[in-house]
Amino acid sequence: MDYFRIQGGTTLEGAVKIRGAKNSALELIAASLLTDRQVVLKNVPTLADIETIIELLENHGTIVEWDRDAHTLKLITPQIKDTKAPYEIVCKMRASIYVLGALLGRCGEAKVSSPGGCAIGARPVGVHLDAMEALGAKVELHHGYIVAEAPLENGRRRLKGGRVDALVRVSDGVRITTWGGTVNALLAAATADGHTTIKDAAQEPEVDDLIAMLNLMGAKIERAGEDIEIDGVEKLHGCEYSVMPDRTEAGTYAIAALMTRGRIELEGADMSKLGIVIEKLASAGAKIEPIENGFAVDGRGAAIRPVDIDVAPYPGFPTDLQSPFMTLMCIADGTSRLNETIFENRLIYTSELARMCANIKVLGPGTAEFNGVKALCAADVMASDLRSGAALTIAGLVAEGETILHRVYHIYRGYENFVANLNALGAKITVEKEVP
Repeated sequence: MDYFRIQGGTTLEGAVKIRGAKNSALELIAASLLTDRQVVLKNVPTLADIETIIELLENHGTIVEWDRDAHTLKLITPQIKDTKAPYEIVCKMRASIYVLGALLGRCGEAKVSSPGGCAIGARPVGVHLDAMEALGAKVELHHGYIVAEAPLENGRRRLKGGRVDALVRVSDGVRITTWGGTVNALLAAATADGHTTIKDAAQEPEVDDLIAMLNLMGAKIERAGEDIEIDGVEKLHGCEYSVMPDRTEAGTYAIAALMTRGRIELEGADMSKLGIVIEKLASAGAKIEPIENGFAVDGRGAAIRPVDIDVAPYPGFPTDLQSPFMTLMCIADGTSRLNETIFENRLIYTSELARMCANIKVLGPGTAEFNGVKALCAADVMASDLRSGAALTIAGLVAEGETILHRVYHIYRGYENFVANLNALGAKITVEKEVP
């Protein structure tokens, strides 16, 4: 198992290429199951999670050609060979549940293991099951598997259009919608018989990326305010599509630029998808400027100012950038307050930052105060999930001394060439093997 040895006191300067969005690519790859024609995806990041979903699709019968150097993926599924998504694959990644909607849409049946993923809080699959039932599927749970069947008519199992409610709850006045549930509903409803309305649908750009590709494949989907309207079609065809840039990757490097008082050009990044993150970075002291193909973040000479964060679904502050941004607030000149409304366990990383001399008071589930200190100190720390791993890496870059970060396999799930990219910008990180 790998760990990172991070030398503190470095400044990041230079340019980094932002790859395709992991969260979008996973949806688009699952969507390829809806057709027997070839789907070509460009700008696909080389990540452990991509390897996992490819393994899952191959289990279902997909023929895959992956040019990692060109970041291009060719997928064709002439027929579904197996509608079972086995535990040993699904347990590695929560997004595996997207094959539920895709298999139901293509075959009218699916048997999908309950998913795994990062330990960041409760993410019940009930909303996904409710969505499938709203489209006419019979859904049962058997020995850890979701077993679903569409209605049988004239010898064919096909879902029926209906109303899907994607509003999960209201937390501290914030409307929490289901991103994953919206995705599964889209995949299932694209070829359902009749009209579907997804009420209070997730607004994330990655969902719009999926809608754009499905429409390119022949679907009839459009946004209508907070809802999504779908007219089911008989069949979808293949397409060629480019994955949108990863806003979380871009945001992580942008935060690192300010935290190390450096300057990084984010090539290929889409600043328009990072609205509130850009605003908060500017409030914290960063200078943001557009460049020809992306934007640059300049933190040279900056006095880092405290900024409060309220996490919320898009266009609110994204939960995936909460831990990196609040790590920045650990060295701000003052006190910052965090309110995490989406995942109650996403503050686990604060105990690791405390080992690095951060001054953090956890006030309740999802709520904390970050009191800035002059400097973090190096320590042995452990990543509990993908985004906390990135946050602790950045913390190590500015800490006094040598930080050892364990369980870095989480980071490989969502950041391509993370260490190589940081080292090219001036970091001093080595990847070493744990001694048994």
